[in-house]
Amino acid sequence: MITIILGMHRSGTSTIAGVLHLNNISMGTYKNFWPRPLAQNPKGFYENYDFRKLNDLLLKKVNYNVKSLNPVIPNSIHSEKLFKKMKTLILQSNKYYNDWGWKDPRTCLTINIWNDVFNELEIMNDLKIIFVSRKAISVARSLNKRDGLPINEGVELWKTYTERALNYSLKSNFNVFYCTFEQLLKEPIPTCEKIFSFLDRDFDSAVIDKFIDKSISTSGAGIDFEQSKEITSLEKKIDSLIS
Repeated sequence: MITIILGMHRSGTSTIAGVLHLNNISMGTYKNFWPRPLAQNPKGFYENYDFRKLNDLLLKKVNYNVKSLNPVIPNSIHSEKLFKKMKTLILQSNKYYNDWGWKDPRTCLTINIWNDVFNELEIMNDLKIIFVSRKAISVARSLNKRDGLPINEGVELWKTYTERALNYSLKSNFNVFYCTFEQLLKEPIPTCEKIFSFLDRDFDSAVIDKFIDKSISTSGAGIDFEQSKEITSLEKKIDSLIS
């Protein structure tokens, strides 16, 4: 089984990846987990750099610099050279692990190309997607604190990533589990019960209880920002899909 985590930066993707990894669904190894734990993610990112590197290269092909945090992002395009590397990486991972997956927020922007790889390798039936979201203002607040990104630009960046990931998830033939970071922090065990039931795998509740940091803020308190109807509508659409 291959589990792909789709979600915007600062939306709980690292927490979901960590929960899976600590319950025998490999998200990578110490060697390819990068970056290492930092102040903004003290328990680790659980981000396989081999996948992140390919995503960065796909975005570079359309002249997008991921470090710019520019919310205007061109659609990814096919590259035969990168396509071969993507296939090789998936085949290698499948060779070493029965249950594995990856998390990299940039996959929200490149999933259309990965989908072509899945089709060519004929592994569509082996795939499951966990779509995780967080309120736009909370993401923008976190990006503002970490990177100094203006709140309005953070919200627009959230919109771009979220729309791409959600549109793909709704149109794909994959089994998709929809959840929110707020839901996970408020009810970690019940939410994980649903996630692992979806994956048809067991989990250790003691690991969940120890790993998930319930103190993380899920609000945009203190920020004077009038959210657009478009963003509110997108959030409501996600809420309607929550399991």
